[in-house]
Amino acid sequence: MRVIYLPGVAGFPKLSPALEGLGVEVVVPDLPGFSGAPGFESPPDYLGWLTAVWDALDRTGALPCPVIGASVGGMLAADLAALRPEAVTRLALIAPLGIFDDKHPGEDLFTLTASHRLEVLFAGAVPDAFENMFEALGTAEKRMADYVVSIAVASLLWPLTDRGLRARVHRIRMPSLLVWGDQDRVAPVALAEHWPLGAVVTIPGGGHLVEWDEPDAVQRALHDFLFVEP
Repeated sequence: MRVIYLPGVAGFPKLSPALEGLGVEVVVPDLPGFSGAPGFESPPDYLGWLTAVWDALDRTGALPCPVIGASVGGMLAADLAALRPEAVTRLALIAPLGIFDDKHPGEDLFTLTASHRLEVLFAGAVPDAFENMFEALGTAEKRMADYVVSIAVASLLWPLTDRGLRARVHRIRMPSLLVWGDQDRVAPVALAEHWPLGAVVTIPGGGHLVEWDEPDAVQRALHDFLFVEP
């Protein structure tokens, strides 16, 4: 089986342990800015971002297939499923952004320093994969790559993480799974009530990037969802 994975708000250093042992081929599209490569230019608006992301997805040749999206990748995966349902056979969202509730605002990542921003994404210690992302580039190049990722994510999410998905989520009709860490400080688990999809799995001890905090639990949830008959 081949699945597409859309990564989260901290960029994509490598596959998380939850995905590495899933027993499927995981395809990660080259999203604008997420690789930290120089020359990134932000799309002019959210529609521009969707166009760029969909072009990247189409270039993989993997669609239609199951799609897994985490954090900001969950937001993009949800809009793909809502607006291009023929492209997504199954949808797994891990703490998706895209819906804001002022009763449960979560941490504003863009008011934090880069190091503190990483800390609030995890319930435990920051994984080495994120601490050392772009380390091989050298000090100056690493700083620039980190900056490019931050700018890419900010252009997708700032000033609020709401992208109107509340009005579109009802269009998602394929089998769906929602996974959320109960210690998520960025998108509190209470936001799950705004995502009336399929099964909801709450992972104890997981932060916003729960697939890194609790990989075994997330892997079990994803495996059961992907390999169960519809």
